[in-house]
Amino acid sequence: MTKFVKAHPLAAVLGAAAAVRLVAVIWSQGFIHSDDYFDTVQVAYSWLVDGFWGEDGFLRWKNKLSPTIGRFPLCNLGLWALMKSCVAVGIQSLNEMMYLVRMVHAMLSLISVWVTFRVTRMVSGLNRWAMLGGLMAGLHFATPFLGVRNLIEVVGGEVWMLVILMFYLYRRDGRSRWIWLAGLATGLAWMIRFQVAFAALPVPFVLWYEENRLRPALQFVTAVAVMLVLSGLVDLALLGTFAGSTIANLRMNVSLPALYNTIPLLYLAILALYFIPPFSFLLAYLVVRPAFVARHRLLAFSSLSFLAFHMLQDNQQERFIFPILPAVMLAAVLAMWEKHRRDGYIIRPRRLLVGTAIFAGMVNLALLLPATVAYGHRGLIEPLKWFERRDPGAVVAFVQPGIKRWVSIEYGGRDLSRRYIREWSDWAALRGDDPGCRSIDYFVLYPKQPSDLATLLDSVSAASGPMELVFHQAPSWYDRALHRMNPDHNDLFEAFVYRRRGDG
Repeated sequence: MTKFVKAHPLAAVLGAAAAVRLVAVIWSQGFIHSDDYFDTVQVAYSWLVDGFWGEDGFLRWKNKLSPTIGRFPLCNLGLWALMKSCVAVGIQSLNEMMYLVRMVHAMLSLISVWVTFRVTRMVSGLNRWAMLGGLMAGLHFATPFLGVRNLIEVVGGEVWMLVILMFYLYRRDGRSRWIWLAGLATGLAWMIRFQVAFAALPVPFVLWYEENRLRPALQFVTAVAVMLVLSGLVDLALLGTFAGSTIANLRMNVSLPALYNTIPLLYLAILALYFIPPFSFLLAYLVVRPAFVARHRLLAFSSLSFLAFHMLQDNQQERFIFPILPAVMLAAVLAMWEKHRRDGYIIRPRRLLVGTAIFAGMVNLALLLPATVAYGHRGLIEPLKWFERRDPGAVVAFVQPGIKRWVSIEYGGRDLSRRYIREWSDWAALRGDDPGCRSIDYFVLYPKQPSDLATLLDSVSAASGPMELVFHQAPSWYDRALHRMNPDHNDLFEAFVYRRRGDG
């Protein structure tokens, strides 16, 4: 094994990163943020089942009219293609399709590992530093978990790492083709996540400054413009308006107020926790040093620009910082190398570096496995999988007063019928359409708190007769942890499936 690692360092690093991501593909199910499912998987699945085109003749996106669609459909079209390939080989269940979807995302997440290894090797000239960088990117406790997600923030960040690689290749040999490729890749990253533009904004100016000539900057801008025009033409064909999704996104986000209550300096806090304090504070000191910034201007200023523009927005959410995390990881590795190359050491006294690094490593390893297998919103998915196996044509009422979250109904198959009771006033309307609610086969109860279950069950029994429990899904550890941190925003999603007593 030692001989293999020495002879094939990149293969060893990618193999280790791929191994943990394979675990995540199998066990890290569900979704973490709503966009991880409801604006990605659900949309693609609706295209699979109901076709692409809405009543207005343009792309369907749930119930939105084409002028209001604020996302470029590239990622969702990719998901649809994966689902379509599953159907072609006889796989009809969304739960089974998601294994392929997570696998493809896991493979994409290896881009960051590969780029970190290659750039570190290019800068340092040493395999051991390249392996350190690759292993930090590949085995960081959050990366397998995030790597299999459907969030455009994650995928956009992986494509942005290709842009960074192109700039380092350009620095190495000065060939203009790398600038053109960087511009095209920037446009692709922008198509996936519009806000990647914040990272790209300083790039032409840095190129102009470093090269002392305008041509490289113009080449980069031209390549980006080609991709933006291409995306605009795709919008024209699918949405009926040139650059329609871009226009809708700008309308939606300009002056958008804060949607969530967050802590001050949210993104800095996330970065500090991501790199595990106090080690993260040492890395921050190394990254902001003028000597490092001067040698890695494109990496430093693009990351700083992305962070600064997001911090200036009123609407701040944790996932918004995901695109820049791989780049910051690369910056941290290169900052350690630059300090070591310049001074012969990283931090003095040495025991400070060793102590904080060992502590961070131990915490990372302790978090790696549970984070890799974390199951988000388990209670919203497992009951649907149960219905698909047990009774795919059932009529199900989801009783969730106080929990105003859509249910991932697509996991129940194409024939499952559902009704929702999100407020107690819904009972009157439901009983008016169906006296006695006799057509409902199952009731899925989501108590806001465990103590609310008895009240929900009494109300359901009073309306539809005595009930018996047939399936119970406890919250995952991940859902419990989020609930403890912010119970007002993160529900437990503990599910109790009942049917009328005596129904077989």
